[in-house]
Amino acid sequence: MGGPAGPEPTRVLGGPHAPGGPVLGGRYRLTGLLGTGGMADVHRAVDLRLDRPVAVKVFRPGTDPDQRFHEEARTLANLNHPGLIAVHDFGVEQHRAYLVMELVEGPTLRALLDREHLSPAEVARIGSDIATVLAHVHSQGVVHRDVTPSNVLLDHGRRVRLSDFGISRLADASGLTSADVAVGTVPYMAPEQVQGDQVGPPADIYALGLVLLEAVTGHREYPGDSWEAAAQRLSRPPAVPTDLPDPLRRALLTMTDTDPARRPTARQAADMLAAVATGDDDVYIADDEPPGSTAKRYLAIALVLVALLIALVVATLAGGEDTPETAQPNAPATTTEDAGNDPATGGSAADPTAEDPGAGAGEESGPAFPDPPNFDTSDLPDIPDLPDVPEVPESVREDARGLWGQFTDWFSSVF
Repeated sequence: MGGPAGPEPTRVLGGPHAPGGPVLGGRYRLTGLLGTGGMADVHRAVDLRLDRPVAVKVFRPGTDPDQRFHEEARTLANLNHPGLIAVHDFGVEQHRAYLVMELVEGPTLRALLDREHLSPAEVARIGSDIATVLAHVHSQGVVHRDVTPSNVLLDHGRRVRLSDFGISRLADASGLTSADVAVGTVPYMAPEQVQGDQVGPPADIYALGLVLLEAVTGHREYPGDSWEAAAQRLSRPPAVPTDLPDPLRRALLTMTDTDPARRPTARQAADMLAAVATGDDDVYIADDEPPGSTAKRYLAIALVLVALLIALVVATLAGGEDTPETAQPNAPATTTEDAGNDPATGGSAADPTAEDPGAGAGEESGPAFPDPPNFDTSDLPDIPDLPDVPEVPESVREDARGLWGQFTDWFSSVF
């Protein structure tokens, strides 16, 4: 899993030697070692042409770089984000590839964690900044695959700068890694990296989760550089402390989920961690819910509302199917007028001046009500006639019922 350490192989590089170290490509004078990693050594250097300080990453010995290295290096050089360490140039010398990068003066997150303990809010802020950078570069089709505390630099204002973005993919695609050097750093590898599966953006989220977990606990969750140490994450998930603030704990649990499909995207992780840093509890993903379940809840609510609307329409249509007719009072067999004119009865037409047979009945007659007052309605506006509601055809009602049945069957199968 490891490779040769130290800057010794690099010292043989370079053309004309000048005081302070070798010169790569006739332009970049190496002046001192900044750090070493599994794949390369990073040197402080001076760009002799522009007279500016730079950092030069020189890959360890491996197979000859091919055209893919140049293509990947151009991709990295074209990435542009305030949280990235810019790539200025690249080249190959004596079968050794190197990248020329912006020099950032400041400690790595590794050095910061070694000397002080960070609060959960500060850890969340740094994590949100890293995730924001990851979101940008993932959108450009590049995957880091080696997110570690050593690859996170903090300038004097503690602004995050992520280095080596895409270097692991570049080295692997170009055959720059030797047989005994794995792509990535073992303690931060995602399960799919350990298993040799396809690696995508979720692997970066997993690694970031382990980095942040280390920042809050003070120790690596999966220490060691052997395959046995790497395989531990396949048998047990990370142990996220229960005494962490609940929002931060939930964020770390989702980011380090064994299933890549259940991890949040870089943008979701950035929002979650930013909310932890600011104390906003409204955007977290529950422990037992995969990313996107909140959207599913909103979709379910929307579908229920649609279902209620459809039910209301169907009920309205069904209500118009049998319009009741207004009951009419039973007409008497004969009216007074008919009786008066009926020759069979010998009666005559009713006399309007005739005495009412019910008159003088005293208490037995019905109560007398005063005539209603007369209101002047000449000034009131005319009430327009209501339009006739067309009758809904039976075929339309049947179609609505069928559509409603199909909708309820589908809704039940999905939710």
